Amino acid sequence: MIILRWLAVLLIFVIEMVAATLPIIDFVKVQIQDRAELNRLLQFVSDVDAHYSDLLQGFVIIYADDAEQAMLKAAGFNFQVVIENLSDYYAQRAARDRQARQAITHSMGGFRTLAEIEQTLERLSQTFPNIVSKFSIGKSYEDRDIWAIRISDHPNVYEPSEPTVWFDALHHAREAMSGESLLLFAEWLVSHYAIDLTTTRLINSRNILLIPCVNPDGYEYNRQQHPNGGGLWRKNRRKHSNNSYGVDLNRNYSWEWKYDSHDPNSGNYQGTAPFSEPETAAIRDLLAQQTPSMSISVHTHGNEWMYPWGYSALPTPDDDIFRSYAAKIVATNGYTTDTAWNLYGITRGASDDYHYGMYNSLAFTVEIGHFDDGFWPSPTRIPALFNTVQPGYNKIAQWAGAWAEILAPLWTEQQGNGDEWFDAGEIWNLSLFIKNEGVLPLDAWISVSSHTPDIMIDDKPINISLAPRQETLTVPFQFHLADMIDDEIPYILDIAINYEGFTSNEFLKVLLGPPQILADNLATIAVLGQVAPGNFVRIFVDGTAQVTAEVFWSLETTTAQDLPNIEGAVYLAGNIQPLLKGMTDINGQLNWLLQLPKSTELSGKTVYLQALLDFDGKPFVSKLTKVQFE
Repeated sequence: MIILRWLAVLLIFVIEMVAATLPIIDFVKVQIQDRAELNRLLQFVSDVDAHYSDLLQGFVIIYADDAEQAMLKAAGFNFQVVIENLSDYYAQRAARDRQARQAITHSMGGFRTLAEIEQTLERLSQTFPNIVSKFSIGKSYEDRDIWAIRISDHPNVYEPSEPTVWFDALHHAREAMSGESLLLFAEWLVSHYAIDLTTTRLINSRNILLIPCVNPDGYEYNRQQHPNGGGLWRKNRRKHSNNSYGVDLNRNYSWEWKYDSHDPNSGNYQGTAPFSEPETAAIRDLLAQQTPSMSISVHTHGNEWMYPWGYSALPTPDDDIFRSYAAKIVATNGYTTDTAWNLYGITRGASDDYHYGMYNSLAFTVEIGHFDDGFWPSPTRIPALFNTVQPGYNKIAQWAGAWAEILAPLWTEQQGNGDEWFDAGEIWNLSLFIKNEGVLPLDAWISVSSHTPDIMIDDKPINISLAPRQETLTVPFQFHLADMIDDEIPYILDIAINYEGFTSNEFLKVLLGPPQILADNLATIAVLGQVAPGNFVRIFVDGTAQVTAEVFWSLETTTAQDLPNIEGAVYLAGNIQPLLKGMTDINGQLNWLLQLPKSTELSGKTVYLQALLDFDGKPFVSKLTKVQFE
């Protein structure tokens, strides 16, 4: 009797294990004639990929097991299996990629496991406690923590006086690149703090919230089933009465939620009620406490930057604003941008509709990666994919509050020889075209200073007030150029813009006389700050293109003719030492805070700086900049 009971228990355990094991899923292309046939298809399959389905071209992409394919065949559908066992395909592709390129990546097909995500957040909070805090926003269905981090200058408290920007990912458990992109963004932010002026302002003036894994149960389940990556489970892990599992968390928000699907097996099953799932309830509660002005929910894949509405074809009242911001972002990455409705048709209960409808947050949904990347891109594709969205993430964080952008300077000669160039002894007025790119009003004080007595500025700081997305031309600042000013070197003006309790600095180059177009004049270098051994100064490189720039210094120079530039060029010589290496931005500019050499032997010495530039695969050097140590 005991043996029989033991066998019965074992049989029940085996049955449950088999039921809990995912069947093998294929990537399938189904021929569809019209929407009526699509609706009939949905009666037989649970996972339709709207990203790459095209009714106009007569096909739909689905992810289906053998049983579903058998039903399709019996129902008379024509289809083609494009990739058999898609999970294994992803895992094997990752393994080949890592072996062939010796990529240093994380353990689950190149991506971090749930445990590794938590370790990353813990490491960030321990390494950067002054700007990062880690906290749980609630528990999942299977009682796992849903972890978040706040990046701010006071990370352990929520500061309602500062704008909040929100990032979340992995609503859908198989979209690994979504969570990875937020972890990479967090690492990028903290590594640039106190070095890059823009990033420092962001962290000092924002509550930056990142929730890299909204669906920890589903993500961990994918690891359990496919530890080498490639898991295709999408929903959370709620168990239903029919022994099926999961609710689509991105259909479980309350804005225009509707009980569309009665089938818990459906990949888009919305649950029995809005916020029926503890994961979305935790998001709801945090949103109510720390409401963002702008937000991003990250998914994969499709190379898309979407915005509300998803539930309706009607545009939102802020459609022009959504389109304007999205257009600026996709100009840098080539993504498609439109409403979720226009891209996918009706999507009820989505997070971006809830953010916007409930709180008027300007909410975007991002789909990272193209068709070939799929849900589990090759490990070596991870940096490139992150680079497509990192500028957009940065912009959203900037625009979440007030954000002053200098569009252009306007120079007017007041006294001089009347030509269009700066010359010794002249007086010029400078006005600035400034725009508030942010979603909150801008109240700023602007001042301009010179780091040399050769350029004198008469005027005091001025105040501007701008509504969101408005621009103005400031009253002029007046400049006097000394009679004996050196016309061989560039001069840098420091434009300080103070708002939200912090000061941003931008730099404006002034060159005397007509510009010289030289092969070795792709960039100029300026040094801002007190030049003394061991001091921190800011190196400013100003050029004409986006290039890789390396800055070196030496005490000696040469005019040797065997070096690769024009005749008469002057180069560093002797003991040449590196200072920095970086990439100039699209305007050809790079500024970096660094510490000068501590050697007291440099006191009173003249040091020469020069940049080595990689321009279109060819090496060039900048003109020399001369710096006198105190």
